Amino acid sequence: MLRTLEPQMTDRLITPAFMELIGELGRRFGGTRQEVLALGRARRDALRAGTLALLPEAEAVRKGDWHIDPVPAELLERRVELLGGANRRELIDGMNAGAKSYVADLWNLTLNNPKTILKVHKNLERAADNRLAYVNAQGDRVRINPASITRLMIVPRPLHVEDHTLGKPVPAAFLDVAMHALNNWEKLRLRQAGVYLYLRDVGGHREAALWSAVFAFLEEQLGMPTGTFRATVIMDNLAAVLEADEILHELRHHSAGLSLDPQAFAADHLMLFSGPESPIFPDRQHIGLNARFLRSVSLRIISICHRRQAHAIGAPTFLLPPDAHGHLKADYLEMIADKEREAVDGHDGTLVGHPGLVNAAMTEFNKSMPRGHQMYFQRPDIAHLEELVQPPEGPLTTEGLLRTVRTLLQALVCRSQGKGPIVQGGRIHDRSSVRLATLLLWHWTRSPVCFITDTGLEVHEDVVKYLIRKEGAKMFPPTQQDLHACAMDAVKTLTATALSPDLPPDLMGD
Repeated sequence: MLRTLEPQMTDRLITPAFMELIGELGRRFGGTRQEVLALGRARRDALRAGTLALLPEAEAVRKGDWHIDPVPAELLERRVELLGGANRRELIDGMNAGAKSYVADLWNLTLNNPKTILKVHKNLERAADNRLAYVNAQGDRVRINPASITRLMIVPRPLHVEDHTLGKPVPAAFLDVAMHALNNWEKLRLRQAGVYLYLRDVGGHREAALWSAVFAFLEEQLGMPTGTFRATVIMDNLAAVLEADEILHELRHHSAGLSLDPQAFAADHLMLFSGPESPIFPDRQHIGLNARFLRSVSLRIISICHRRQAHAIGAPTFLLPPDAHGHLKADYLEMIADKEREAVDGHDGTLVGHPGLVNAAMTEFNKSMPRGHQMYFQRPDIAHLEELVQPPEGPLTTEGLLRTVRTLLQALVCRSQGKGPIVQGGRIHDRSSVRLATLLLWHWTRSPVCFITDTGLEVHEDVVKYLIRKEGAKMFPPTQQDLHACAMDAVKTLTATALSPDLPPDLMGD
C-alpha cells in the first residue's frame, strides 16, 4: 500500500499526514485513473481513424439547461493572468507583475524530477502567504509585495504522468494536488477564497469526472467547504474540445471555465492526422490564432462557457516584450491584435507568459471589457465540426525551418543542463511549444512532397540532417566546450527524431 512507501529523500513536506493522504488517493482513484486513461487512448484512436463526432450518449447534457456552480466573487474578474514557472524568482516577479492571477505551471514550465518538484512545492507554500524572497544580482532582497492582491494558481502535472519522489511511482497529479492542498488551502482560503488550478491534457469528460471526485474527496478529508477547488480546463486536444460541454458538466461544482492552448492543439492535430499524404503545415509563424481551426475552437469555447456561466480564458502568448529601446516587432504587434480580438470576441480574460506583457494585455481588455467579465454575452456556436480539424494554410519558409531546428536544439541543450525556461527566437518556449516544433520538423521531413514555398527547395532527410548539424555547430561552437558536447548529443537526438518512421516522443521527457 502507498502508506508504507519509503521516500527516496527526507523532506519536511513528506509528512505522515501527506503519506496517508496520497496513499488513500491511490487506493480510491488509482484504478479509475487507469480506466479513464485507457478510454482516452481509445477516443484518440477513433478520432485518428476519422470518427469526428460528438458523443451521442451525452446529447442530453449538451442540450440541457444547466449552469456550473456560481463562480466565487473573488474569482469573477480574471482579465489578465500570468503563466510562468515556480522557482523563487518566477513566483515573486509573477506575483508582483500586476496580473489578476499568477499561474505556476508545474508541467509545461517546470522540470519533472523529484528534487525540482519538492523545491517547487516549498516555494508555493511560502508564496501562499507572501513569505517567499530572493536576493537579486545587486544584493537586494526581493519579496512578494505584501499589498499584492494577485491570486496564486497552479497547473498540476497531467494524470498520465508518474512521480518517483516517494520510492515507487505514484500519479504526479495526485501528489501535486494533495501536497498543495494540504500545505496551502487554509492560507489560500484567506487570501483568495479558494484553491484555483488549471488542468492540462484532460482527454474527455470521464477524466473530468475523476478530477471532480478527487477534489470532492480532498475537500471532505481536509475539512474544506465544498467548491473550494476551482479548475479551468485547458482545451489542448481535439477530444476535449468535442466534449467541452460534458467536461464543464462533470466539473460543475468545481469549474472555473475553459481556456485554449493553441500550440498544444496544433500539436495534437499533427499527432492525430499527420501522414505522408497529409497537407503540409506552414511554419510556426503562420499558425496563428486567426487560423481557421484555432479560431473555431476559440469561438466555440466562448459560446459553451457563457451558456454555462463559466469563464472563457484566451490563449497564452510567450513573446518577449519590447527591448530597452522600445523597438516593436511585427510579432509583438500581432500579439496586441490577438488580445484585442479575444476581448472583442467575448473572452473573460487572457493569459500571458512574461511579466512584461501584463500591462499591454490589460490595456486591450480594459478597452473592450468594461465589466469584470463577459459571461452575460452569449455568442452563438455556428462552427461546423470539420472546421476544428481544418489544417492551417500558409508558407513554409527557410527561416521558419531554421527557427524550428534552433528551438529544438536549444531545448535539448537546456534540458541536459537542467535549465529552463527556454528562450529562443524572441520568445519563451514551454513544453507545448517544443512539442509542436518537434512534430512540425518530423511532419516536414517525412512528407514526400514538402518544399520551401518561395524557393522550391525540397525538404528531405539529407537537407534536414545537414541543417541540424550546421545549426548545432553554429549555436554551440567548439570554443564552448561543455555546451558543444551537449549540442552534439542534441544533434544526434534531434536527427533521429526527425527521421523517425513513427510518431516521435516528447523531447522534454515525462
